[in-house]
Amino acid sequence: MKPPIEPNREDCCNSGCNPCIFDIYEKQLAIYKKYQETGEKSDMYLQNAISQTEYTTFIVISNTEICVSHNLILLKKMPNTNSQTVVWNPGDHFLVKYNSVPCTRAYTPVKLKRQNHDDFDFSIIVKKYTHGLVSNYLCDLKSGDETLWRGPYGFYEVTRNKFNRIIMVAQGTGILPFVSIIEKILSDEDDMTKLVLYYCCQNISTVLFRDELYTYQCYWNFTYKIFINDVPEKTCHKYREPITSHKLHFKDVIELEPFSIHDQFMICGSSKFIKDYETFLKNENGFPGNIILF
Repeated sequence: MKPPIEPNREDCCNSGCNPCIFDIYEKQLAIYKKYQETGEKSDMYLQNAISQTEYTTFIVISNTEICVSHNLILLKKMPNTNSQTVVWNPGDHFLVKYNSVPCTRAYTPVKLKRQNHDDFDFSIIVKKYTHGLVSNYLCDLKSGDETLWRGPYGFYEVTRNKFNRIIMVAQGTGILPFVSIIEKILSDEDDMTKLVLYYCCQNISTVLFRDELYTYQCYWNFTYKIFINDVPEKTCHKYREPITSHKLHFKDVIELEPFSIHDQFMICGSSKFIKDYETFLKNENGFPGNIILF
């Protein structure tokens, strides 16, 4: 067992991650010291092809623009490396290293159940910003390019039947951590948790996982709505696809009342979006349940 590598200052993304990369280092250091004293190894992160404390090289398999300003990138570990697989929990994120201006950014890894046998380890969806150094770097990658990643980091645990209802409110790429959580719960026949997803997008072309969400609604315990500010008249909808032609408002969330301590709210989107809905739930609505911010 190797000692963990202490992160550099630029390895912190300064986004208030919980846990922070430096917290992870302290935790790994404690595990290593315990190993030195007792010889006992922790199974938690040792048998993983990606590390929390040092960068691992992954090759770009493909980089495809899936809609306006959004790229889907498939990545695979270097050939002839160890036989371990890349493992993460639903809702976790990885950090990518950008070398030109030393910094890191967090991205949610995704590999859907139907992709289990496809030849890649994980995928990310990147929204390209005009002046975004890292997003432009990632979107410009070519097949065969090498990238550096570390992780997984996260705090959320899917616990069977812990809540009667989980309500997810997502904005744009904020749906990424929720898709894996939804699949995890729906694939467990003994999990009776009801799932509600409210997903808001700028326009119909930027709705991510549209086909998957439509398929999920065949499960008795999953419902969803897609909120779009302006839906063109000629938009092709699927049969009974729940697309709403207005922006998500607080009153839409109120329609889910009554709330109880057995409900959990998850919110993921821009900082302002998260803060607005957290404030609404806590201060104006008096939500009695559990609130998770991604």
